[in-house]
Amino acid sequence: MVAQSDLPFRLMCEQLHGVDLSYTQMIHATNFVDVNGETFRANHLDVYPQSIVRDILLGKEDRRKLLVRPSQENALKGMGESEIEEARRRILASIAGSQGTSEPTIEVKLTVVQIAAHDPDVAVEAAMMILERSGSLDADSTPVAAIDLNLGCPQSIARKGRYGSFLHDESPETTYKVLAALRKNLPPEIGVTAKIRLPPTLDQAAAGKLGSLGPPQTLDDRISCLIDCGVDLITVHGRTRFENKVTVGAADWDAVRQCVDIARSYSGNDRYPIFANGGIERYEDVRKCLDETNASGVMSSESLLEFPGLFSSGATESSAHPTAKDVLERQLGYAETYLDYATILPPIPGSLGTLGGSFNCIRSHLFKCLHRYVEENPDLRSWMGNQDLQTIKEAKELISELRSRYANLDEEQLRAKKSWESDSSWYRRHRRRNTDTENDVSQSVSIEDRKQLAKLRIAKLKDERMKRSMVSN
Repeated sequence: MVAQSDLPFRLMCEQLHGVDLSYTQMIHATNFVDVNGETFRANHLDVYPQSIVRDILLGKEDRRKLLVRPSQENALKGMGESEIEEARRRILASIAGSQGTSEPTIEVKLTVVQIAAHDPDVAVEAAMMILERSGSLDADSTPVAAIDLNLGCPQSIARKGRYGSFLHDESPETTYKVLAALRKNLPPEIGVTAKIRLPPTLDQAAAGKLGSLGPPQTLDDRISCLIDCGVDLITVHGRTRFENKVTVGAADWDAVRQCVDIARSYSGNDRYPIFANGGIERYEDVRKCLDETNASGVMSSESLLEFPGLFSSGATESSAHPTAKDVLERQLGYAETYLDYATILPPIPGSLGTLGGSFNCIRSHLFKCLHRYVEENPDLRSWMGNQDLQTIKEAKELISELRSRYANLDEEQLRAKKSWESDSSWYRRHRRRNTDTENDVSQSVSIEDRKQLAKLRIAKLKDERMKRSMVSN
């Protein structure tokens, strides 16, 4: 998740909400290896030796050691050391509470670093630089568990950059060369993984969506080729690249189950690791997905951004009948706890700006956690989006104002709000539109197609205006 899977968010999910393995944001390999790319490298890689991160959380190491970009300092403006120390104490108290102890055990788990690449040599060079910069080549420190190749991104920008699902669908041979090169050249203790989507369907090919490409790969071909490359783990998103945003539908868990069966049969390993992805909104979906796919684990991206406690069986969202007050306090709690983690370890800016990038990352998290509530408070939504809001301290003031607006509402009043409706969540923002506009033809075409239709309509209007002008003359 570009500019979303930052260190403070990963730590919160792992230390408080039962996440076993986290992935970094996607890193463009070509930019990472550029001889003049030091700024890009510092802005995009936030994996450090676990001992340093752990000691910063415990207060044994100077937190400024990981303040590597100006925007991180900017996000902390206005905060005194006592406020920062209070944030650290709240984090430790939360961890202790989740562990049921007064003395928390601080665990910093291994991380998978995801890259985007289409050149085998560049991919290997970037991966080795990542391992070196993160301290993963040291004998006593390996914070990187694996290098993951992004073969799942369905955004049109991925086609231009030759990565994601476009690379896998349109240039499978190149894809497998990259993966084979990574496995051949990386240390054996570092995994090589792939995040993929389902291949296009025959119906999508018949509809002309593949252009001049030949028939799409079968599931058997796709999975067996990945295993032949030496891939150690595969994550399968149960949708094709054409099922995205406003065209998203239900994830095909049956197809994911087929991938699991193919991988374990072809590899001869009845425990070959496959993660299932897609269609995960709440904890019950996690259990159901595991049962239906027989996958080794479940990955979540969009839903986790709104519900960081998704994988915790004790979280409110797993309750069959949460109260409106429970949901409100849960979402406010997520936002406030994330701000505490971001206070100790401000996120690196990624591509979100030299001076304000760190807080822009924070802003994005807050918007997702609090989406249902800021949507019914337009002034607060505007405040959150206003570039004048640039610090954690100011964000705390916004959350305090939001909390005050619901403080005196009873359960009945809270349930009467739009925020109580099931389709008010950030996760359902596209899914709601699909339901509401089922019969709208525009929803059945891609974004690119709709842009083209818009251009044709504009051209038609110009033509009609020209004709009227000629008649009047």
